[in-house]
Amino acid sequence: MADKAKAAEAKAKGNVEFQAKNFKEAIKHFTEAIKHDPSDHVFFSNRSACYASLEQYDKALEDGAECVRLKPDWPKGYTRKGLAEFFLKKYDDAAETYKAGLKLAPEDQTLKEGLKKAMDAKYDVPGAGAGAGGGGGGGLQFDPAALTAAAVRNPKIKEYMQDQELMQKVQMLASLPGNMQQQMIMQMMNQDKRVLELFMAMQGIDVSTMSGEDFGDATERPSPAPKKKEEPKKEEAPPEDLRTPEQKEADDWKTKGNELYKKKQFKEALEMYDKAIAVVPDDITYHNNRNAVLIEMGAEHFDEVIKSCKDLIDRRYEINSANPGGASFEKVAKVFQRMASVYEKQNKYDDAIAMYNKALTEDNNRSTRNSLRECERAKEKHEKEAYLDPAKAEEHREKGNEFFKEKKYAEAKAEYDEGLKRNPKDAKMYSNRAAALTKLLAYPDALRDLDECLKLDPSFVKAYSRKGAAHFFMKEYHKSLQAYEQGLKLDPENADLLSASACFSVM
Repeated sequence: MADKAKAAEAKAKGNVEFQAKNFKEAIKHFTEAIKHDPSDHVFFSNRSACYASLEQYDKALEDGAECVRLKPDWPKGYTRKGLAEFFLKKYDDAAETYKAGLKLAPEDQTLKEGLKKAMDAKYDVPGAGAGAGGGGGGGLQFDPAALTAAAVRNPKIKEYMQDQELMQKVQMLASLPGNMQQQMIMQMMNQDKRVLELFMAMQGIDVSTMSGEDFGDATERPSPAPKKKEEPKKEEAPPEDLRTPEQKEADDWKTKGNELYKKKQFKEALEMYDKAIAVVPDDITYHNNRNAVLIEMGAEHFDEVIKSCKDLIDRRYEINSANPGGASFEKVAKVFQRMASVYEKQNKYDDAIAMYNKALTEDNNRSTRNSLRECERAKEKHEKEAYLDPAKAEEHREKGNEFFKEKKYAEAKAEYDEGLKRNPKDAKMYSNRAAALTKLLAYPDALRDLDECLKLDPSFVKAYSRKGAAHFFMKEYHKSLQAYEQGLKLDPENADLLSASACFSVM
């Protein structure tokens, strides 16, 4: 039964730890709140935010999904779920989640930004995607290359980058959705103004030319000495576009294709990518985008995608020779990811895992590692489901019963083990295995099986009898009597239970 008072107390403690950025401690408190009241969606939402802050996006997704299940009309739940899907590189799932949230709150800026980011990430739009340093959700991104370039121009930025604690703050902020990120930046810059300087440096703003007043309240510092009049600096010219006319034209076609894809106008998108390829055939990006559209168009195009990907891999050195960078390690990695995606959809999990591993040899990044782990879990689940067969499970149970009668308890347990693999929902099988485990003196294991049995069938009286016996042999007499009494509530005339409980009256 829910204890809302204790749940609220644990939640309050979790909120305090979250605000202090003690995410692991916050998780403990929110978990305690969930134990007291597992029906409150806010607890799962808060814990999801903690997991996301720790970059444990698998767990963040589980909690986000549970939050949505418990409270499907609460928009924030969709932001939690969508953010986790985004960082797991499940861009399609993230987009659908954000769309569902926008049906509830059409003007929610975080949901809008999240949807745009998910759609852009699918096609490698600059600034989109769940990169190695976080980002996403529509806000500023952590860009190590931009910071390194800024450090060359400004020694102060170089000094900041050597402060590990400061850099962790910046990366955490970069991982937040847009609206939340802006609020947190404003809050944190009051504590440490270097945070804002680093974000400005990543945007290409030369903070060395700015006065102290640009970063906060001037009353906090001594009045600066009068400065000599400086001549106005000349505005820097924008960086030169080094693309050839053909590359510019191909990128224009690609941009049009991306927009059409977002509208699910797949045939028209293919035409745009084909035009890009016709102009610049030696760049994997356009081929890879085309293959992504074919995957969306359905299983009948999967063979074409695999053939195209294999051809690109075979020609990678030829492509790079004709167009340096056209088959970079990162681009080749994405080809392997496309192949893995197709194999996964075809339930060819071993092939998919092999492709993810090849992708990692080209570009070892967190998103691909997450995809690999998801694929391995999907394979395990698929194999378990394929192995299910209630008829064969019953055969193993009967063999186990025969061994049990012959007092071959280890052999009986082995048959029950196999039976449960074939049918893990068979309460009677758990009870039988518990009986064998009891004979083998493995009482804690027997109790675990009996608990599982009663979860599946709370009215299974024999399980209470066996549970009472296991506790008795462990000298846990109060628990033993309690089990017998629970069984008698279901079957007051049960001879075994009456006999066992009677023993306690003479103890």
